[in-house]
Amino acid sequence: MCLICVEFAKGKLTTREARRALGEMAVALDRTHVEELKRTLAEADAKQNEEDDDAD
Repeated sequence: MCLICVEFAKGKLTTREARRALGEMAVALDRTHVEELKRTLAEADAKQNEEDDDAD
């Protein structure tokens, strides 16, 4: 697990912050892991959007 994953899992990074960090670190990470992390962040965004829609 990379630093971005660890901090995101702890709730210390928002999806926006994690994406910014990923942009800075992507060249140093395994391509497969970058894709997995992008999927994880997309799923987290979708879940947050669902929760926001339910609150309305």
